Amino acid sequence: MSQAAISFGEDLVRALSRSLGEPGWLTSSRLDALKYFTDLPPETNPLYTKYASTFGFPVDQFRMTAAKSAVDFRSFFSGFLTGKESDIILQGNETQVHSELREELASKGVELMSFHDALDKEEAKVRDLVERRNVKSSGDRFAAFVNAFFNGGVFVRVPRGVALDKPLRRMLLLDSPRTPVVEQNFVIAEEESRLVFLEELYSKGESVPSLVASNLELVAKPGSHVDFSSIQLLDGQSTHISNRAVDIHSDARATVSSLSLGAAVSRSRMNFLLNGRGSLAEGFEIFFTDAKQRYDFETNLIHNSPDSTGSTQARGVLKGESQSIFKGMIKIVRAAKNSRSYLAHHAMLLERTAKSDAVPSLEIDTNEVRATHSASVAQIDDEQLFYLMARGLPLDESKKMVVLGFFEPVLSRVPIEQTREGARFMIEGKWHGEKRRLVDRETLLAETGEITPEVKESEDIFERHYKYR
Repeated sequence: MSQAAISFGEDLVRALSRSLGEPGWLTSSRLDALKYFTDLPPETNPLYTKYASTFGFPVDQFRMTAAKSAVDFRSFFSGFLTGKESDIILQGNETQVHSELREELASKGVELMSFHDALDKEEAKVRDLVERRNVKSSGDRFAAFVNAFFNGGVFVRVPRGVALDKPLRRMLLLDSPRTPVVEQNFVIAEEESRLVFLEELYSKGESVPSLVASNLELVAKPGSHVDFSSIQLLDGQSTHISNRAVDIHSDARATVSSLSLGAAVSRSRMNFLLNGRGSLAEGFEIFFTDAKQRYDFETNLIHNSPDSTGSTQARGVLKGESQSIFKGMIKIVRAAKNSRSYLAHHAMLLERTAKSDAVPSLEIDTNEVRATHSASVAQIDDEQLFYLMARGLPLDESKKMVVLGFFEPVLSRVPIEQTREGARFMIEGKWHGEKRRLVDRETLLAETGEITPEVKESEDIFERHYKYR
């Protein structure tokens, strides 16, 4: 197989599918997605088209090869592993190099493998998931891009009634990749199960311009509980694209937490689909930008069933000439009575050259619901700085304290302890110009001298602030 780069077209689709040994139905699915990628504009929602020029980027600036690169496990991940990791998939550039799952979990039917390993093992089940996926090519050009050109992915499943006590983890590490990393990911919690999943995206250092793009299908079956967390700390020449759909069934609960610190350009789309009575969704979006970083977030809470509850909160701090936009929609359909929904975005600007916009929206088709949205963009509070400096703190330390305090109302609600503690550590590192990766509890204690105590459950946001009743 030639390793020459190929432009994004039908020849590449067929070469990718052939090199990965895929069945014909999947090749056809890729070609269907290619049509949408070719025809759709970068932004389809008329509410957001005016922002497309600011936050858009040409995907065809990258070139892709159908062949996998060889990765030496020990040298590639040197310095990024402590040796204590378990239940983890390690991926170097586009190549999965190591997968480890405790025998205790494997014997219960827990699955943690690559997408194509799952395809080889259970083709009928994977085909059904692909054909019913909620990240549809017809709705978004970049979702179609991933569906057409994915060269990898992860498959995670926790069987009925199995409860995990520790996170399953996946670490992606970039080091001068010669081809984009494009992934199709599935995370599935069967009925009455408990799933915790932690995704980490890192770069070894400033390298070549690179692209990381993924679609995630997260399914919470009836009565299940899913906590998903993602940490993105790619280098300053990376472009990051993420499309996620969270399908939540009756009496199921799903939380998705995202910490975005790296990449020159990041584009994130999240749809919470509350598809069962009593379903509950929580989203937490935390970002810290500097220099000329550009972040584009969109989160939608779509209530399709009665007695459903959804909330999403985004907090960001911007320095330098960085820019962000947050777009969100609460949609409550006619059948979704007694639903509650909350959407919030708050940004702090540390310099006048930074810019942030928010476009929250409501679409309510029924009564007997509670729904509200809020947004704010403001400069750092001079009175808070004066208070801290009057008590002996220098200006830079005072600003850092205000920034960390600004993130805390959202950070304190992140359910995965390792993410919550690690996020504070990594945000403080970015303030000091350091790239800190997620570390285990013992290492964190050794480096910081303390562990943040548990925070009590916050007050009910719906009792505090609602508009529709």
